[in-house]
Amino acid sequence: MLLRFIARHSTLIMPVCAIVGFVFPDLSNAVLVYLPQVLFFLMFFTLLGIDQYALLKRIATRYVWVFALFQSAGMSLVLTLIAYMLGLRGDWLLAIAGLGATAPLFGSGALVNAVGFDAQLATAKTIAATLVMPCTLLGVLWFLGDKNAHLDTGLYIKRLFVYIVLPMVLAVGVRRFVSPAILLRYYPKIGQFNILLLMLFPLGLMAGFRSTFDHDPWQALLLLVLSSVLALVFYFTAYFIYRRFGDENAIVAALVCGGRNVLLAYTITVPFMGAVFLPLLGAFQLPAFCLPLLGKYMAKRYLS
Repeated sequence: MLLRFIARHSTLIMPVCAIVGFVFPDLSNAVLVYLPQVLFFLMFFTLLGIDQYALLKRIATRYVWVFALFQSAGMSLVLTLIAYMLGLRGDWLLAIAGLGATAPLFGSGALVNAVGFDAQLATAKTIAATLVMPCTLLGVLWFLGDKNAHLDTGLYIKRLFVYIVLPMVLAVGVRRFVSPAILLRYYPKIGQFNILLLMLFPLGLMAGFRSTFDHDPWQALLLLVLSSVLALVFYFTAYFIYRRFGDENAIVAALVCGGRNVLLAYTITVPFMGAVFLPLLGAFQLPAFCLPLLGKYMAKRYLS
């Protein structure tokens, strides 16, 4: 009963989790340690509810790859040009470009499920954009970063295997050995548990922003305003571009584009993204996890 209530109101609870993580940074740091394991099970449970053959066919479509290029390379280029024209330079420009290049959350499928849509398209877009991201980040580091900057490609490939390939293989195995009738019966309960796992991310990723706030409250507030603007730009740019495919496709595109896998981007680029990138990623968590609430509101308004 409690799990069903949490799943029903998950889009409202996720921003609350981010606030709790900010207020209690020790709790946030304790959760952060376990987020890699949580991410694995989040991806596995999401993929368990998706036909893997149909997912691979969806990933192979032009529609998905055009979105992947738009979500990473396109958004990064546009934001960099706008920020440059506004006079931003150095680490601030690098941080904005890096956030624009960052791929969607691995939990995008679960986010879309929380709003009430099918996770297959969101998962396909997430995987494609994750494959595009290292090329875009290399371009960002090449043009804006230090001349010695590089990506940790070994770590990136390892994470792709652990968080995408391995969950897909396990999901295929489970779907082969468990009858569709049993899976159809019990998966809705698993899906509710998946939403609970997703809520650990806004909770566990706020300690860094709290540290920034403790050292310099005004800079933290400036970063929060900037990250909120960027989150809305990600969301509504995708929404209006994809609205011609229908409101459902537009909202899915907006949710996938709005959420960013900041932890993955940071770990493969450290220490080359400058001093502003990590604090900006922390500030981005609250507005990013407010977007599903916006998506749910829009879904009720336009699709009811």
